[in-house]
Amino acid sequence: MQNVKIQVMTNNLFDALGLKKAVVKAIKNIGYSKPTPVQAEFIPVALKGRDALASAQTGSGKTSAYTIPVLNRLLEEEEKTALFVAPTRELAQQIQTVFRDLAKDTKINTALITGGKNMQGQLRKLKSNPRVIIGTPGRLNDHLKRKSLKLDNTAVVVWDETDRMLDLGFMAQIEEIISFLPAEKQTLMLSATFPPRVLKLAQKYLNNPEQIIIGGLNNPSANVEQKNIKIEGNEKLKKLTEILNKLKGQALVFVKTQRAAAEITRYLKKNLINAGALHGGLKQKDRDAALKGFREQEFKILVATDVAARGLDIPSISTVINYELPQNPEEYIHRLGRTGRYDKTGVCINLIARADRSAWKEIKAFLEKQTSAELPLISPKEDPAQKNEEQISAEKRNVPERTKETKTAEKAPSKKIPQKTNIAPEPQKDLKKEEYVFTPFKKVYVGKIKDEKPKHLQKLPRRKFGKNAKKRKTH
Repeated sequence: MQNVKIQVMTNNLFDALGLKKAVVKAIKNIGYSKPTPVQAEFIPVALKGRDALASAQTGSGKTSAYTIPVLNRLLEEEEKTALFVAPTRELAQQIQTVFRDLAKDTKINTALITGGKNMQGQLRKLKSNPRVIIGTPGRLNDHLKRKSLKLDNTAVVVWDETDRMLDLGFMAQIEEIISFLPAEKQTLMLSATFPPRVLKLAQKYLNNPEQIIIGGLNNPSANVEQKNIKIEGNEKLKKLTEILNKLKGQALVFVKTQRAAAEITRYLKKNLINAGALHGGLKQKDRDAALKGFREQEFKILVATDVAARGLDIPSISTVINYELPQNPEEYIHRLGRTGRYDKTGVCINLIARADRSAWKEIKAFLEKQTSAELPLISPKEDPAQKNEEQISAEKRNVPERTKETKTAEKAPSKKIPQKTNIAPEPQKDLKKEEYVFTPFKKVYVGKIKDEKPKHLQKLPRRKFGKNAKKRKTH
């Protein structure tokens, strides 16, 4: 049986979690005094070497929850390595920052393998045999195909923001990475949201995992106040400017497209609002510069696409504004989670025009739908010992199991009962006499034989000229 652990508030210090003394010392050096609920529940499970799947609200300390036990294991098994996979470059960079802070007094080195970075620099880094690889799926696969990256000694693999990682756009890349990993390994999956389709996919990659739910499944952070402002579509920019002019603190404005991020940023700057843009269409150096400027509060407004919805840990963000609602309801929770992190409070403002109402209804339905915490997220794998005799005999005969209802239906002869009706049957259409289909550009004939075209549409024979030409009759 699989276990599902619900939130348990604890005052246990990190010393009581079974960590090595060097790891406890590193934790205290970076300023952690006691574990958050997800850390208190997840770390002991990960230390046992079991596969684990955890759902916890944004800003709850998930990154440290898995980097701490991974560091502990690498100190115990000096020949082993670890792999962290993230959906975005920004999240991968944050994972590296957290792990480096923890491991700065150890000899464990890391390599950041993401797109947008110099390939030659990454090749040099991989030649130094780093024990921790942190990357995005696309660039990891590039190095695996080059054979510049080897995962033979990987003891633990972490899939952060699993719901995004198991999205259809990443499936092929994930399968490719898994094919290079050893069969014997520990797999850890974490995210703030786990839609049903993702849970079904996760079962494929986990081996009887321990399942931990902190603060409910697919729930937004309770530290964030949500406000809806209904407006007309052409008033959005005006309303956004009005909100930002009154705002105290930093704000993150979410849009759907790269073009919208660029245009809104230009508009805000023209209206004397200091803003920056962050989206996937920027060069990596520009993305890094925008993120660094926002972190260091060089400007208070960042207009971004969903590349900033995950992995952006900036405690000074007081407000999140959804200028455009996300396409997937679960992304709303991740956007909202950029504020109100840890023990702080925040505000999420949604600008809802007439065109946004259907999208908001989907988000609202998603938020109201609660997943029962009493049932396991992933059903346990079938035990062969629990099969009944009929199933076993069917397998021996190599035929599919049939239910009693199916057998009865096969034995009973089918009787056709004539139905009385006063409605005359529709006449069957003759394909050869089907109507013509015309377009403004050319005439298309459907199911017609050439000779059956109307005379006014038939081509006239070409007139011949020269000796063989017939003389036209003249009157």
